[in-house]
Amino acid sequence: MGQKLAKKMFTMSFDDGTIQDRRFINLIDTYNLKCTFNLNSGFFGQVHTIVHEGIEVCHDEVQASEVKELYKNHEIAVHTVTHPNLLNCSKEKIIEEVNQDYKSLTELSGKTILGMAYPGGPYYNEFTIETILNNTPIRYARNIHSHNSFHLPSNFMEWQPTCHQNDEQLIQLAEKFVEADAHEDMLFYVWGHSFEFDKYKSWDSFEYFCKIISGRKDICYMTNGEVYQYVTKLF
Repeated sequence: MGQKLAKKMFTMSFDDGTIQDRRFINLIDTYNLKCTFNLNSGFFGQVHTIVHEGIEVCHDEVQASEVKELYKNHEIAVHTVTHPNLLNCSKEKIIEEVNQDYKSLTELSGKTILGMAYPGGPYYNEFTIETILNNTPIRYARNIHSHNSFHLPSNFMEWQPTCHQNDEQLIQLAEKFVEADAHEDMLFYVWGHSFEFDKYKSWDSFEYFCKIISGRKDICYMTNGEVYQYVTKLF
């Protein structure tokens, strides 16, 4: 058996299912990039604004009826039904929030769902992880603690991304990743929210990022679930 060739993998994960996902998906489809979308099934169709880090921004959610078509080229994952702080939830509540979201999203999309992003990012602990692993179909979960490097996750239930969509080093990391020779598997993982492109007025700068990272013959463009399946088959 020949030696396995190292892979360079690129993936993204965006949360909340806001209407800006429509423009974002159109953008990344243009560049043949893949993303995992973490959705709250209890909020579909909600119309409201939020104040995010001191800035007011539209946070209208997509309609349930558009989920299957809108996300057809991408992965759908759980973000819980109502986005609670899971540290304040009972075991029964955690199971309900995850499993009901899983059930609703599976029915709406017809897709196989493997993972989730923790609502709020850091609001989980070992109890949360064990509850989810032992009582739901979820096999991986992303937090928001960026490590600014390209290593594979050591624990898929505490999956750390490389960086946020608006991190100052996003372009620098992209250039470094593109230029790197992979002597071992490398993963570049960007997370965020599509409404933040409105918030930061950063649509154009992110398209520039897409131009840098896309179309590379030595990069595999993958969803979070595809990365999970690839890595777990190695062991």
